[in-house]
Amino acid sequence: MLVTAIRRKWYIIVPCGISLLISLAVYKISPRIYRATTVLLIQSQTVPENYVRSTVTDSLVVRINAMSKEVLSRTTLEKVIAEFNLYPEIRNKISMDDIIEKMRKATEISIQSLSQAERTLNSFSISYEGKEPTAVMRVTNHLASLFMKENVRVRELQAQRTSEFLQKELDGMEAKLKKKELETRTIKEKYAGQFPQQLEVNLSILDRLQVTLQSTTQSLSALEDKMVFVQDQIENLRDRARLKSPYDRANENLSEELKDTPPEDPMLTRWASLKREYEEMEHRYTGAHPDVIALKKKIEDLEPKARTLLENHKAISETRLRDPRLQRGREDSLSRLDPATERLLARYEEQLNEGRLEAKRLKTEEDNLKSQIAVYQRRIEETPKREQELAALTRDDDLLRASYLSLLDKKIQAQMAENLERKQGGEQFRVLEPARVPETPIKPDVKKILLIGAFAGLAAGIGLAKIRESLDHSLHTMTDVEVYLGVPVTVGIPNLKEDRRRDRVQGRLDGSNL
Repeated sequence: MLVTAIRRKWYIIVPCGISLLISLAVYKISPRIYRATTVLLIQSQTVPENYVRSTVTDSLVVRINAMSKEVLSRTTLEKVIAEFNLYPEIRNKISMDDIIEKMRKATEISIQSLSQAERTLNSFSISYEGKEPTAVMRVTNHLASLFMKENVRVRELQAQRTSEFLQKELDGMEAKLKKKELETRTIKEKYAGQFPQQLEVNLSILDRLQVTLQSTTQSLSALEDKMVFVQDQIENLRDRARLKSPYDRANENLSEELKDTPPEDPMLTRWASLKREYEEMEHRYTGAHPDVIALKKKIEDLEPKARTLLENHKAISETRLRDPRLQRGREDSLSRLDPATERLLARYEEQLNEGRLEAKRLKTEEDNLKSQIAVYQRRIEETPKREQELAALTRDDDLLRASYLSLLDKKIQAQMAENLERKQGGEQFRVLEPARVPETPIKPDVKKILLIGAFAGLAAGIGLAKIRESLDHSLHTMTDVEVYLGVPVTVGIPNLKEDRRRDRVQGRLDGSNL
């Protein structure tokens, strides 16, 4: 192979030279492409997150990618192309979509690798390539400013939306809480005194009322006994003091006439007995007891007839008492009493009248006490039901109140974060290394072009040498002759020219070694 390369050296040297010349020509005529790069520093928020927690929770890589799509959108890039008059030579030859795609390919955003923890990502770079160094620098810095503005806008918008969302949820929760409080207040007002926390008070008041009712009933019973005694005393005094007179016979005759007064009715006796029994059972049982309900029903069934009989007897008695003969007899009898008996009789009558007034008062007080006892008994009976209703309302109320307080805390935090973003106190992008006017182009790369040309020329030369060697059928060495003829070569004529050239080469090599 080496012998062939030496023999066909010009087939290799000439293509290599031509390829290198072509590479140099390509380098000379290729447009110069410049690149400008700016580095943006990701600066943390000024206030520690322990005090104000940011509402922007997306990872930095996600946010940079989202901002990249916004900055490199068609609308934004059209404005940049028009502002800096980019690609004037092709603007009228290809569509705007192709120009925008070309600019996107010329723009590169480098984000730090996430092989380490994401918190180590504190900077990223923006690069742009173009033919004009000054324009490249200006466009790169403009893209960096767009990133910084977009970051501020996105953070403020997200903080504002978070705050608005929490405010709407808070308003809704507050309305539910007020509605629940109104329902609770309405129930408490409607069923006042029937809730579990008032049970002990109700029981205490009920005991006190029952004791008071028992005392009042006893006082009323004692007063009635006293009134009966006073009434008997009055009647005895009148009987002893009554003198026989012409009117006495008339009175006796009148009494004989009044013997047709109907005797006491058995139904009235039974009705009065049931009422006394009902009053005794009220002290021992509640109004919901079956025996009390049954006894009350019997009394209500007998009451219309009993009231009718009492009214009839009362009318008959009043008619008899108004009889002039009886009145005259009584007046005549009383007119004959001695002064001491009259004073004693007057004192008894006065006690009787006072007793009647007191009995009326005690009866009214007894009725009021029974009404109050019924109210408190109903409250105590309704307490378990109200306890269940209040438990359901309280359970929902506690859940709503906890949710409301949680939302209120989040709303305050979101509002603080929004104020922080508006005052530019949140996470910011700051230019760490602004883009400068590039001095040397990055394209074309002369070393790369020449290396490609050399390899292409060498490959072409080797290929030509092999082709030329394959087409050459001449014999160059004794070995070629022996192989071709198939017989050994006994003698050969030396190539004096080649030998002299070889001797000169050998002599130079020896001289150099010396």
